[in-house]
Amino acid sequence: MFVDRDGVINEMVPSPEGSDSPRSVEEFKLLPGVGGAIRRLNALDFPVVLVSNQPGAAKGKYPASNLDAMTELMKSRLEKDQAFLNGIYYCMHHPEAVVAAYREVCECRKPKPGLLRQAAREMNLTLAGSYMVGDQPKDMTAGKTVGCITVFVDPGGFREVPGEADYVCTDLVAAAHLIVQLETVLVASSSGGN
Repeated sequence: MFVDRDGVINEMVPSPEGSDSPRSVEEFKLLPGVGGAIRRLNALDFPVVLVSNQPGAAKGKYPASNLDAMTELMKSRLEKDQAFLNGIYYCMHHPEAVVAAYREVCECRKPKPGLLRQAAREMNLTLAGSYMVGDQPKDMTAGKTVGCITVFVDPGGFREVPGEADYVCTDLVAAAHLIVQLETVLVASSSGGN
């Protein structure tokens, strides 16, 4: 199962352009219930893999070391809830990056599915029938391209649902509940309901 980061695992932060990704450990805060939701998915023996566009360093908003520090903080906060991510994959590129090292039109920046394909290859995962949980249309497009079941997170319930979304949930807690239900039905139907 694949999950986006900002707006799904952690809170967005205010910026002059609207809401944005956190830029430092001081700004990084897990959304309520995220640890328990991931723990619930861990209990299904699903690999839970984070796949996220993170162009902040490319845009000169913060040094790359800040992303590393936020990742370590996220992992430690999840550990406190006895939850864990099996893999973490970031695309740090941006086609208009101010930092030349990250200026690239790549295959890993969602809506392209490169991060999902890389994770599948490196972790021996099956993409078709897996889940992609995200809060942006590009997450849905990336997931649908490789045959994932797509779950759109819309906390306000007011955004237009992307056409590639199979399901809509208010947050990761609701998405985890939905996935547990769907998997329970699949197991029951594959065993003949007995």
